[in-house]
Amino acid sequence: MFFLDEDYHVTRIAGSLAERLDCDTESVVGEPVTDIVAQSDVGALRAALARVSKMQATQTIACHFVVGEDILPVDIELAPIASEAELGTIIGTVHRETLADERAPSQLVQLRNFIELLDDAAVVYKLTESGPIVQSVNAAFEATFGYEAQYVVGQSLNDYIVPAEYEEEATQFDEQVADGNVTTELVRRQTANGVQQFAYRGLPIEHENDSRYGLAIYADMTEKVQARQHLQVLHRVLRHNVRNELTVIFGMAERILDDDASEEIRAAASRIIDSAEDLSSVSEKARMAEDILGDPPSDTIVEVGSAATDVIADARATWPDASIETDIETPLPVSTGLEIRDALENLVENAITHNTDATTVRLTARTEAPIHASTRGASQNVVITVEDNGPGIPEHEQAVIFEGANITQLKHGSGLGLWVVRWIVESADGTVSYSRDDGWTTITLRLPLATDFGELKGHEQANQDSL
Repeated sequence: MFFLDEDYHVTRIAGSLAERLDCDTESVVGEPVTDIVAQSDVGALRAALARVSKMQATQTIACHFVVGEDILPVDIELAPIASEAELGTIIGTVHRETLADERAPSQLVQLRNFIELLDDAAVVYKLTESGPIVQSVNAAFEATFGYEAQYVVGQSLNDYIVPAEYEEEATQFDEQVADGNVTTELVRRQTANGVQQFAYRGLPIEHENDSRYGLAIYADMTEKVQARQHLQVLHRVLRHNVRNELTVIFGMAERILDDDASEEIRAAASRIIDSAEDLSSVSEKARMAEDILGDPPSDTIVEVGSAATDVIADARATWPDASIETDIETPLPVSTGLEIRDALENLVENAITHNTDATTVRLTARTEAPIHASTRGASQNVVITVEDNGPGIPEHEQAVIFEGANITQLKHGSGLGLWVVRWIVESADGTVSYSRDDGWTTITLRLPLATDFGELKGHEQANQDSL
């Protein structure tokens, strides 16, 4: 048994425990309790102590004492005591039945030491009925996902890093690992810098008792996957869309030359103009995409409310018959550069031009708090939604743009405007999602809210209106 003060320093220790640690009581008193456990257990012990202090509830932690060259597995029960007690604020009880004569490091300690050698984010977890419970993480995990070990050890891994839309997928992976199968997949996970793509590997760990454990390793593939998509899309657009439109232009031009009928000439000329306009639009979006992909991400802070208001004003002038409603908070600063206006223009244009009936478009912009306040550098998000009552995005387009399906000759994702939107948002560490419900299509953009405003571009206040 031992007692700790509010700084988690030892105030008193039982002689039998000090003897077990091969030291005298005087040398332990006044020292941090973390000095007597294995380095790999320090984060978990600190997290347990913090929970005892905050929740005033008992916590039990499995860790290891270091005695010379030996590492001894122990269970420590930590409990709060009355604040006025002279002995301290926390009492620790070591369950001696776990102080067996095991002289070799346990398998879990070896794993904790091993993952610290990895450059990729790694986490050791215990498989339970409620999901994977974090046992330890390495420094790369803390840097990548933005959570220090003291916050996530003892907590559900999926609650912290799995976006809501991928919960079912994560559960399937956990079940595969629990069944003893090695699992590898390309996944999207929530990080300190937004949702990113990883090469995930889940490894089952055999343990000496009936408990089941797993090791998850996440290799960041975001840049590689995005680069491959960029090349595929631009290649298909240039080879397929432009080629097809040029075929129409040349075909109609030949008919004009060969046919003297004035009515057909006018029809052919009209078709030429339409096709030329389509080609011009594709060319402009391709140029925009090239600018986005060729330049480093912009860190210019832009006020989204003003940008959205300008886009809506232009849309109302261009399509006066369309009904456009807005609900915009201000200010909403984001680090996207002025390209965010291009993204909004593409979304509003798509919503209006692909609707053959009476068009209604709704644009909203607001702030959204983070899910976990313990996220390192936690900040709010800006959420922008563009809704319309049109026919929606074709399924093959959805699969390519939003779900990462392979780009093929027949499923090439010709909606270049949506690709431009996605690349602009992802370059600012944001996400884009799509939904269809009750005849309404919704595109949702999530972007980190800039905290250091500086000099805002487009700083005019956007007024909330509804027409």
